[in-house]
Formats: sequence, C-alpha cells, structure tokens
Amino acid sequence: MDTYETERQPVAHRTLQQAVANSKLMFEAQSLRHEQLQTGGAAPARVDLPWSDRYFAQLGLVLGVAYRSDTGTDYVPTAEPGHRMPHLWLTPDRSTLDTFGEWFTLLTPDPATWEQQATTPGVLRIECLPDEHADLCGLGPQGALLVRPDGHIGARWFDRPPSDTALHHALTAIGDSPRSSR
Repeated sequence: MDTYETERQPVAHRTLQQAVANSKLMFEAQSLRHEQLQTGGAAPARVDLPWSDRYFAQLGLVLGVAYRSDTGTDYVPTAEPGHRMPHLWLTPDRSTLDTFGEWFTLLTPDPATWEQQATTPGVLRIECLPDEHADLCGLGPQGALLVRPDGHIGARWFDRPPSDTALHHALTAIGDSPRSSR
C-alpha cells in the first residue's frame, strides 16, 4: 500500500486513459459505418479503421507494465526488475507464471545456494529455473530473480548472493510483512 500512489496509481490512470481513447475510436468507426448505411452506400469489402497499431494492441500496457517510467505499448518480455516476470517453462507442464501466489518466489538455476539465505519461513518459495533460461533472464549459474506475489520482479542478482543478508534485505525492502507458504 505504501507504493500505491507512486507505482500503481499512474498505471491505473494510463490504463483508463487508453480505454477512453479506444472507446472514442470505436464510436467513430461505428458512426462512419452508420453514415454509410444511412446514405445507402454499399458496405465496403474492407473497413479502414481509424486507429493504428497503438490502439487495441495493448500488450505493453496490459502485460508489460513496469513500475517506473515505462510508457510503451509494445510488450517485450524482460527479466528486468520492475517488470512483470515473463512466461518461461520450468517443466513441460509448469510455467514461471504458475509459481506466483501469496508468497515471494525466488527463481534460480541453483536453489541450494539460495536456500541458505531463506531465513524467513513461509515468506519465500525457491524454484529451480532451468539453465536454458538463465541467460535470457540475465543470470549467471548462481544468480536469482526475486518475484513479488503480483508477478513483478523485485530484485535480480546476476550471480551468487552478494552477502549473507542480501535476500533478507530485499524481502524487507519490497514488502513490510509478506505472507506465503513454503
């Protein structure tokens, strides 16, 4: 709740502004078509809609929201902190998106290294990230991504924990009292 006004409220306003703009464009298209029908004009084989790829193609706004100054409308999967964790297969029937819930998730190619830092029981789930995704996520062999319950990346360590308390400090900084199960 402490970051609502600085992080989430601007995203909500941007989403609302885009919905209003899309609605206006839809009404314009409907009015044009209504005028054609009223004047007895034949229906064109192809309707040129009054919008560009900027409108109704909102993956950047829907999936690519980063809680910082990103205002793009294209969705480019990235494992940068502040962005939504992209879908990656952990196993043939389980995705990274299946790992989020009421807890923080640590995705790492080397869970054993990070389990030693998981000092807060019930707050964190540690999941093995297949090696083939480590480079894509900007991780070394012992790196890790800390993902918030809402699926946004809160922290990234390229390799090994930088200190014995790095994970604890990140969890404390991201959420005052995160709830979860292990």
